[in-house]
Amino acid sequence: MTARLRLLISATAAMAAAIALVAPSANAGLLDPITNLLLPTCGSTSQVFQPVDGDGSSYFGFANNGFESGSTGWSLSRGAYVTRDNEPWYANGYGSHALALPPGTSATSPSFCVNLLDPSGRMFARALSANNDLQVQVLFHGLTGNLTGILNVGSLSAHDYGSWQPSERFNSLLALPLLTSYAQIRVTNTGSRGTWEIDDAFIDPCLSRLG
Repeated sequence: MTARLRLLISATAAMAAAIALVAPSANAGLLDPITNLLLPTCGSTSQVFQPVDGDGSSYFGFANNGFESGSTGWSLSRGAYVTRDNEPWYANGYGSHALALPPGTSATSPSFCVNLLDPSGRMFARALSANNDLQVQVLFHGLTGNLTGILNVGSLSAHDYGSWQPSERFNSLLALPLLTSYAQIRVTNTGSRGTWEIDDAFIDPCLSRLG
């Protein structure tokens, strides 16, 4: 994506935010279609990581983000599977399942809505051995399901292997391609040995930062 396109997206998002904040209430209804297009409501949010590490950002959970419905909605490849386990904070409510990713396996999440305000996410993960990396990507799709872009947002490293940890934030860095209507997360165990487990993935639409 070019610098000019990034600037256009950033400016559009800022303009939409400004319009929403300063518009008189009498005209608010007229602006709803524009606001909903640029800044769609992606579901109710809560500060799910606040009790874990003090993260005060608000996140929403997409469908089956905690694997309590098995692999429903997820696309698993090369031997990924749902196992009996759960992150210990129960950020998504009580659960007993998690995703297991042996070396070389991959999983793609159900779709979730995105907006122009730099969506980011976090999840819980644990590596069952050292020297292993978990690659995280965001897949962007258009209205017809066409792929509009793939963003490599980074890797999670097995620093404290064996124990569940909340991941760092993985950010899209305002890389939302034009004509994108929804996105997915794809996680891949890029290590040669050792299994990763992930659980309770959440998305922060950054709408709370508007004021």
